[in-house]
Formats: sequence, structure tokens, C-alpha cells
Amino acid sequence: MDPPSAAPSCTRFADALYFCYSPVWQVTELYRQGRLDDCKGKWGELYDCLSLRARPNPELQVSPACVHRGASQGRIA
Repeated sequence: MDPPSAAPSCTRFADALYFCYSPVWQVTELYRQGRLDDCKGKWGELYDCLSLRARPNPELQVSPACVHRGASQGRIA
């Protein structure tokens, strides 16, 4: 089991981003929403995870689920 201060794995976010660009997902979105998905939310989640992994260990106490895009710039998302 990983210690609580271990950096989270970003594999699931990378996989979700990869799937977002797949033809299956894009055709599904086109059928359901009438537009293609730009996958911006998936990019944001991957960026947040990678930036969390790049932080020094004392700052890793923050849960990845609580990190929101823009929070590191002082904005509340």
C-alpha cells in the first residue's frame, strides 16, 4: 500500500484523455450532443495531476480530488 504522501498515478487521466480522442467517443458525442468533444476537461484533469506530482513532498498532503484547475493561481474553481 502506498504511503499517504505518495504522488498519485496519472495513468487514469492519460487513459481518459486518450479515449476522449477516439472515434468511438467522438461519434457518440456527435450523436448525443450534436457536436464533437474538445476534451478540454480531460486535458485539465491530466494537467492538474501532473502538476500535483511535480510538487515537493510536503505539498502532496492535498488530495488530488480537491485540486481544481486554477486553484494554484489563487482562483477558486
